[in-house]
Amino acid sequence: MALHKDRHEMSAIYNISNPGSCNNIPKSHSGEDSKASSAASGLQLYKVGTVAFGLLSLLLLGLIIYVACHMEVRSRTLTEERSELKKTLNDLVSKQNSLTEERDNLTRINSDTEARLTAISLERDELKKSLNITDSQLRSVTEERDRLKVKIGWRIFRGSAYYTSSTEKTWQESRTYCQSVGADLMIINSKEEQNFANSFQTYMWIGLTDSETEGRWKWVDGSPLTTSYWTDGEPNGNAGENCGEIKTFTAERSWNDGTCSHSLKWICEMKLS
Repeated sequence: MALHKDRHEMSAIYNISNPGSCNNIPKSHSGEDSKASSAASGLQLYKVGTVAFGLLSLLLLGLIIYVACHMEVRSRTLTEERSELKKTLNDLVSKQNSLTEERDNLTRINSDTEARLTAISLERDELKKSLNITDSQLRSVTEERDRLKVKIGWRIFRGSAYYTSSTEKTWQESRTYCQSVGADLMIINSKEEQNFANSFQTYMWIGLTDSETEGRWKWVDGSPLTTSYWTDGEPNGNAGENCGEIKTFTAERSWNDGTCSHSLKWICEMKLS
């Protein structure tokens, strides 16, 4: 028994000191370690892949969220721009409608104005036609009147007709008669008119007086005396002689101031134009 035990112990020592010569160690033990190592390595790779896939998923999710937010903002912006464009378009349409309405009103007013102008033009032409007829008739009547006046004692001179009376009246009565036939006592403003008045060779009243203000002679139309043909020394009657008369008609300077209440012949003047 002691010998067997020693051998066994020696065998164990030998195996310990010569591990490579030990043929009794199972070869399957080394394969199990290799499998375990491979399994650990695969697990590690799985974990790394899982983490990478998770990170990639998070990155993709973030990108999707960013794109979605960006699209939402862009959509809101486009919606606002579309609303502004619609509003602008509506304003333009409203302005266009207003302008169209204003244009139509102006066109209507223009048409009405043209119609009125046409009517006025036609009426003007008719009035011109009537006026021409009236002017022609007036000329005929005027010519006939002038002829009649010449026939009844009126004489034409420089656009006026003159009548000398055959009877005698006071200065005021003479003027009243002249006014009753559309005339007045004669006014003399030129040498030619003075010579024409003298040509009647009649002692007669003319339309000159200072009855309103002594010494301030004026004609019956209210105009002041500027050119005079007083006889030398005249006027000299002061307040007693306030009416003008032609007395010494044989000379150019033939005027005299006479008493207005005296009766004389007179000369009327009627403007023809």
